[in-house]
Amino acid sequence: MLFSVLLSFGTPMPAAGVIERTLGRPAAAHFRFTDLPKRSDGLDQFTVEAKGGTVFIAGTSPVAQCRAAYEYLKEACRLQMTWSTMDVKAPSRFPDYARREVVTPFKYRHYFNICTFGYTTAWWDKARWEKEIDWMALHGINMPLALNGQDMIWRRVFEGMGLSRASVNKFFSGPAFNPWHWMGNLNAHMGPPPESWMKGQVDLQKSILKRERELGMTPVVSGFSGFVPTDFNKVFPNVKLQSPTAWAGFEPTTFVDARDPIFVEIGKRYVTEYQKEFGPVTHFLCDTFNEQDPQFPKETEIADLAECGRAVFESLHAANPDAVWVMQGWLFYNARNYWSNARADALVSKVPQDRMIILDLATTEFEVWKTQPALPKTGWIFNLLHNYGQNTALQGDLARIEQTVNRTLRDPKRGKLLGAGLTMEGIDQNPVVYELMTDLMWPSGSFDLDRWLAGYVNARYGDFSPNAQEAWRSLAKTIYSGDNAWGKASWRGRPNPNRIGQPSGDFKLLAANLRKLLADAPRFGNNPRYQRDLVDFTKTWLGGLADVQLSGALGLAKEKPAASREHRKAFFEILAMIDQVMACRPEHRLSTWINSARTWGNSRDEKDQMERNARMQVTVWGGPYLADYANKEWAGLTNDFLAARWKAFFDAQDARKVHDGAAWELKWAMTPGPIRESRPGDAVTVCTQALDRFSNLETNVAKILGVDDRPGIAVGKPVRDSGGTESGGLPKWIVDGITTGRFWAASPAPQWGEIDLEQPTKVSEVHLYPYCADERVYRYKVEGSTDGKSWTMLVDGSKNEELSSIRGYRHRFPTQEVRFVRVTMLSNSANVGVHLHEVRLFP
Repeated sequence: MLFSVLLSFGTPMPAAGVIERTLGRPAAAHFRFTDLPKRSDGLDQFTVEAKGGTVFIAGTSPVAQCRAAYEYLKEACRLQMTWSTMDVKAPSRFPDYARREVVTPFKYRHYFNICTFGYTTAWWDKARWEKEIDWMALHGINMPLALNGQDMIWRRVFEGMGLSRASVNKFFSGPAFNPWHWMGNLNAHMGPPPESWMKGQVDLQKSILKRERELGMTPVVSGFSGFVPTDFNKVFPNVKLQSPTAWAGFEPTTFVDARDPIFVEIGKRYVTEYQKEFGPVTHFLCDTFNEQDPQFPKETEIADLAECGRAVFESLHAANPDAVWVMQGWLFYNARNYWSNARADALVSKVPQDRMIILDLATTEFEVWKTQPALPKTGWIFNLLHNYGQNTALQGDLARIEQTVNRTLRDPKRGKLLGAGLTMEGIDQNPVVYELMTDLMWPSGSFDLDRWLAGYVNARYGDFSPNAQEAWRSLAKTIYSGDNAWGKASWRGRPNPNRIGQPSGDFKLLAANLRKLLADAPRFGNNPRYQRDLVDFTKTWLGGLADVQLSGALGLAKEKPAASREHRKAFFEILAMIDQVMACRPEHRLSTWINSARTWGNSRDEKDQMERNARMQVTVWGGPYLADYANKEWAGLTNDFLAARWKAFFDAQDARKVHDGAAWELKWAMTPGPIRESRPGDAVTVCTQALDRFSNLETNVAKILGVDDRPGIAVGKPVRDSGGTESGGLPKWIVDGITTGRFWAASPAPQWGEIDLEQPTKVSEVHLYPYCADERVYRYKVEGSTDGKSWTMLVDGSKNEELSSIRGYRHRFPTQEVRFVRVTMLSNSANVGVHLHEVRLFP
């Protein structure tokens, strides 16, 4: 059987190596890999078939062969490999499998967001990276970002141009914040990194590239985007420097004028030095204006943007004639008010169209390719973003993802669609979302989401289970749908007396689904994927309960202090239980993150610096706007930071003192040392205890606070709006019967939502529930009409000064018979948008 995994000249085939590393040598001996000829269209293809215990696989690339093996393992052997659960038990048998042939429609299957190199991979070592590359191969990825090791190259380039070591060191950020430094968003934050870290990253990058090249992948490495140290003009006093708009409250960074020949010279030096160290590469990531607007004179702006694009490409091409510029297209959505079609077209106008690829970073949400002609004519990749800050909340609209992918493939206007990819800011969350997306990259026949989900559950737990299937069908319609009501929880945010709201999720339904999963503990209790799901769904349920108790503690503080203290006590008990639940999984522990960071230090001081980087990122982050952007429900972080932060807040309230929360957070982040983290426990035992202990708690915040919770007569009625609705903030939420959680979001004010009661109806009372998690005032008016044309004022709130609260704005008026009720949100004291949870109407 040995010849089955060897080339004719005796070299092991790369795909065989992946299978051996993941399943072991005995299992790998059951696989026979052969090469298919390359296709003229450049697309990957595989065939897979199993007979008599041998799996026959042929593919146009090692990645295609690995993908074929994974499809067989999932479907025939019911075996799944996800990020934190890659260690799997090899199948005891290899069933027969009818021949399948698949051709992917995507030349490139892209992987990573530049931010992932901060939120997830910052502390990875060689072993963890090699496991990830195996994951990529099995999931069919062939175009990963590979961004490690570049700081050492940049130091050589700038020192070679005459800058001092001290000047260059001031340029670099700390390892946890490298991605934003690489994109030109910030300099020096939590840096510079130790010398040992920089050298270690070079060695690590060599290992990464070696393995990716063995598997036939096309790594995308860093290029020059135009940003230089602030002292650059001390060595080159005649160079013209600029600054784009400041990012997230940090100091503006420094950008070389694209017309100055030194721009191309710097980029050429970098690519030359990079290839000298790491070998030849063809694809380079350069992001010039990520979440920063250029500051060019209006009269020369179009020409200046064109010169920027030209200079970036020429800086690559001068050192490598085969260079391809890869750019994240996030700027075209994030700064859509700046990036008109003319400006975007200008940026790419002087770049050969076959030498540039734009990543439409969040196609399933925003479809920038439809609004920016530069993408389909230049060449672009469809991407699923989905996750921000490696936030650990459960969410993802499975149906929307599938529909958007397949709709785009059928769209004749898609232009030069070159690939599909995953651009999450952080990995190891919501694995169902990414298993779906990678499967959609390798379509085989018509797609049925229900059938796919059933196969996913079978593979995840290793066998068919009616309980698991029923639970997941429900979860797919709730958590993993467009109606997901289990979003980011209030208890994880900065303490605020106005963090009062009703979690929108169905507590009883989620608990029932957990009970169904727990019923399978005798069968699946030792399966790490089953354990992970128990932990994730239990912490979601507990997080909702924590928000309910927090609302009681805050909302009753003045009126019923004794009751408030009882809710506060329950709140902290739930947080302690969340910490225990999360400690059941190593990937959900703060200690795992911190210990990984400390391994990159060679001395106590270096280890402490790495720990401060790790702590800062998941808490304070930096600057005035990003606190909690990357927070998690991790064990240790929940007990030692999130719960402790709320305790400090409540203690200050009790003592009638001003609580300096920002100072408290910064001290925690900058102080290395032991953390209060629950001990690891058995997931089945701990999750069962959580359900048993807290299932009888009241979940209705309105009932706890004594708020009128009558649903009114508008629930479920048709709603139309004035046209300013923002993505996800649907008008229908104002009549969904829920006064907190989801809301209609529209911008800029004023905006209106119009409810059709479907027949003439007597109305004498209206309750409006705008967003209320901070101190803001909404102004509004409510009108009624019988025909939708002539309107009568019912409520004039145009001069309202009352803060928005969970109790809403309530008004009675003389009874009117109307069919249509229009609510116009006139203004919001906090920002230009309007945000309305619910409109309740009463006879």
